[in-house]
Amino acid sequence: MSNGQYNGSGQNEYLKDLYHLNHKISINVSVNSIKISPNGKTFACALSDSTIRIYDLVSGEEIVILKGHTKGISDLEYSPINSDIIASCSDDLTIRIWSIKKKTCLKILKKHTYHITTIKFTSKGNILISGSADETITIWDITTGRTLKTLAAHSDPVSSISLTPDNSIIVSSSYDGLMRLFDLETGQCLKTLTYNSTSHGTATASTNDVLNFPISNVEISPNGKYILSSSLDGLIRLWDYMDNKVIKTYIGIDGKPISEKYNCGTRFITKTMTPMIVSGSESLGLLIWDIQSKKVVYQYQDEAETDGDSQNPVFEVDVSEQGKYLVSCSKNGIINVHELNPKYVKTTPEKIYRDDTPFTPLS
Repeated sequence: MSNGQYNGSGQNEYLKDLYHLNHKISINVSVNSIKISPNGKTFACALSDSTIRIYDLVSGEEIVILKGHTKGISDLEYSPINSDIIASCSDDLTIRIWSIKKKTCLKILKKHTYHITTIKFTSKGNILISGSADETITIWDITTGRTLKTLAAHSDPVSSISLTPDNSIIVSSSYDGLMRLFDLETGQCLKTLTYNSTSHGTATASTNDVLNFPISNVEISPNGKYILSSSLDGLIRLWDYMDNKVIKTYIGIDGKPISEKYNCGTRFITKTMTPMIVSGSESLGLLIWDIQSKKVVYQYQDEAETDGDSQNPVFEVDVSEQGKYLVSCSKNGIINVHELNPKYVKTTPEKIYRDDTPFTPLS
């Protein structure tokens, strides 16, 4: 089932054919994270049964199952320079570096004292950053397996981290309701971002008087200028973080919350005529918005994700080739691989967008 409304041409249209479903894979265990390889040939899934499954993106065929973790896996990340290498983090307090071709664990990293929730490689693939429920962020040298720095980042579990395209700034989010920006090289906290209804987004040195909803996910825009934050008040916000302001707020269909309990990932889509964002959700399936209009332009909800009154949230999404391919995974073990309809692909130069729009260009 898919629907949506789109006003890129000034009209409300339903883009039922924005994406089409290439593959549906169903496994009987929660899939917590999904990532497409840098070379666009495979995708990897992190499972609650402590395994990683690698699939062929085009055919949907399973390539290998990686076993070694002893508890559920929260997140995984391909090396940006080698699609054979993948990192995973788990509730067993370890990070593992794997070779897919060799089907083996190459290295185990240990430092965190509680569940590891999120990991991110720098663009050269030699540094890995991890966030944990122990409230810290650790920076790892992958070559030696040693920690370079541990940052006392938050006062509640770290839920998500992202990196600016130049690798200079780590952006972290936490259930303490804050986003923080850290200098990767020095580890210094550069800025704290917090949202409240009276200021509509502020950067502040003191957060003692602000009651914040937990922030479950952060994603940096391709041009590095904006942060997309998901929080458990059911909303997604786009921040101009240099100006300390929320500039767009995205809501679910008919005002329904996007997510109030789970960490549902987001991505930017820039291959379309106008930039879009995609997110998983708690009860609305896969959602895509037009960045400028804030309208939901597309929804995909698998029948298996609507089981009576029970919620089967879409936990994670990922895109490749700026959104040509879109993958998603859910709590009830549904993995979907979508492909963008060619008729919606951007064919004109990026500069056609007006210079006064803050999202131009995103890539």
